[in-house]
This record gives sequence, structure tokens and C-alpha cells, in this order.
Amino acid sequence: MENHPQLTSVTTEFETDVIELLVETLQSAFKCESRTVGTEDLLATLVMGDSAAGEAIAPGMRHASALSGLIRGRAGRGWASDDHDDETSGEPADEHEVAAAWRVAQWQTAMRARKTTKASKTAETAETAETAKTAETTESVAQGDQEWPEPSSALRACLFLALGLARLEASPGVYARHVARALLDLPDSRAREAYALRRLDRAAAYAALDALDARDSRDTPAAPATDRPLSHAVTVLRRAGLLQDRSNWLARKVMAWTTQHPGDGTSMLFAVIVESGRQAVRCGRSAVEPVHLLLAVLALDRALSLAGRSLPAEVTAVNGAAGLLRTHGVRLDALALSALAADPSPVPDEVPLSAAAERTLASARLIAAEHHASSAGTVHLLAALLDDVADDEEGSVSRRLRAHGVDPTALKADLAPRLSA
Repeated sequence: MENHPQLTSVTTEFETDVIELLVETLQSAFKCESRTVGTEDLLATLVMGDSAAGEAIAPGMRHASALSGLIRGRAGRGWASDDHDDETSGEPADEHEVAAAWRVAQWQTAMRARKTTKASKTAETAETAETAKTAETTESVAQGDQEWPEPSSALRACLFLALGLARLEASPGVYARHVARALLDLPDSRAREAYALRRLDRAAAYAALDALDARDSRDTPAAPATDRPLSHAVTVLRRAGLLQDRSNWLARKVMAWTTQHPGDGTSMLFAVIVESGRQAVRCGRSAVEPVHLLLAVLALDRALSLAGRSLPAEVTAVNGAAGLLRTHGVRLDALALSALAADPSPVPDEVPLSAAAERTLASARLIAAEHHASSAGTVHLLAALLDDVADDEEGSVSRRLRAHGVDPTALKADLAPRLSA
């Protein structure tokens, strides 16, 4: 990703395609009633998916099906490897990122289970009944009645390796291709054992992954890889017609009605709310607090940069809070680490806004109206966050920023001229 100069200091995170891979692996674990998720389970899910990384390490349906069948057939038994690794670990930031990715995967698994359970109540097929049973088990876990399947230590080591591989090439995102290479690299794992048992060509797999690496290194913000899934928040903006590939008029009208505001720019606040739920889960919280709204502003800007998308000129000014925060030295990774819960909450299937977060959003809309802005954007949200009116349980956003060496007064001064845009 050397061609992304604006991303050189961006936090490295597991991207949407890896989270989707983890979600599907967790769903398979529930279906098989497994208490542990190993590297072999992740490998089986990867090769049976439709990603280029899965195709690279098990080309063709015959190889993919045979490899997946071998793994599923053993159901966690009969392996020479115990999928154990006590040697691979990371810095606190890496530990946070791996734990955060796993929590987000659990959260999305729980959300899908809730939707599946509701949908299955009107269906009667055997297949639907089996899916509903799996979904009910997942819901039970999300409600705290059962335990989540835990990743094996080797699977955690694999995620650490994938994170390291992404950092080594200066990639701001960990993608499925990094996970695929880590699965091949990690010694004494069940994934490596399964690969050897099927006598698949590791040299050919590495060559195919090298080709994927080379392709991604040529990506630019103007021409990003088209097969990368967009984040949920960026998808909201695309459907609202706020990106370069503007959607149809009906989608924009629906989004305007959903956000209770006629201005396109307010869809940005809606996208921030969507992202704030993910940030709360990553931080070990069960509800969105004001600090998660601040994290969401920075994270959404990061996601737009990775996707090579930009907002239209008419709403850029009111949504320039992320750039202003960076100018004042605010870093997403450092702020996220400081917002971690000392005692993480159980992963929920829904992440509501706290009363403080709701007041902050209401204040942002009021500030936009008082300044006769065309729409409420992230600059108005930042102004509301800096007002110290809505404190979360650990203190106001201004106090958090001061702890990171940021002067809230100077930040407010730079923010003021932008509120009337």
C-alpha cells in the first residue's frame, strides 16, 4: 500500500473481509457445537469462500472441497497437532487489535443470529429449522447463557502473524491474503497439517499470494482493489448517495427519512452512529459513549481513505472534523487504547446509544441549526463533544484529549469558523 501516502500513519486493523471470515468460522463452530475454533477451521472457511486468497491456497473447487472435507470430517479429533502456541504474542496495541477483531466477529455473529431467528419463525423447512437451531444457540451465547467458542492459541498466533505481515508491507489493513499467508507460515498448526495431508503445493500457493500482494501494492486511492468489501459505515454513505458512485434517488430519500433531516450531509452522522457501535464493541463496551462517537469520526475517515472514496464538495466542509483532529495530533490507535474497558462487557447483539451519546448527537444537530449550516456534520458533532456537557463514566472527551497532549481550547478555536459551512 505504498501508494497511499495519506495512510502512512493510519492504524493497522483487520478489515471487513477478515471479520467476515471470522464470522463464518464462528457460525460453523456453533453448527458443529465446537467449543474451540482452530487454525484448521479458519482454513476450511477460507478455502470454501469466494475470496482470491482462498483460491490462491486451494485452487479449484476440487482441492477446496477435499481440504475442507478433511477438516470438517475430523471434527477436532485425530490431529497430530494440538494447535497450541505459547510463543507468539504482540505489543499492547497488537493484543488490543486481535482481541477487538474477535469481539467484532462475535458481535456480528450474534446480530445475524438474531435476524435469522426472527426470519425462521415464518419458515418451516428442515434446512431453515437447522439454521434456526444454530441461531438460537448463538443468541443464547450472546445473552450470557452459554460461553462463546474460544480461539485456539495457534489461531491467535495466526492473527498476530497476519497483523505483522500487514505492518511489514506498510499496509493500513489486514486482509484475507495476510491471513492466508499466516496460515501457511505458522508451524506445527492443524492448518499446516491439513495442508500437508492433502499434498497441496505450498510453493504454488505462495506464488499466487505474491501475485495478490503485488496487485494490492499497485492500488491507489483513485483505483482501489474492487473486490475488497466496504465497511458497514462506508456502505451507509454509498447507499445514501454521498460518495462518488451516487446511488439512486429512492435510496437517498429513504436515508434522508431515516436520519430525520433533509440534508444529505446528515447521513454522515448516521454513518458515524453505525461506526460508533463497532468502536464500542472493540473497546469492550456494551453501549456507545461519547468517546466512541469521537473514535467513529476518525475511523470513518480512515475507512473512506482505504476505500478510495471521498465526500462531494458540498458536504466536505461540515465533515472535516477528522482532518482537524489529526492536525492537532489526535491518533485513532492511541485514543482507542485509552478508551479500553478495564473489565470488558459480554459481547452483545445490539449496542445502544447511552443517554450521554444521545445528548451529544442532539447537541450536534442543534449547533448546526444555530449556525444555519446546510446540514449537521462531524464538525458539529466535534463541537458538541468538546462542550463537556455529555460526560461518559470515565470523564469528558475534552479531558481525554488533554491526557493525549491536545489543547481543547485551541481545537475549539480552529473549529469555530467551520460550523457555519
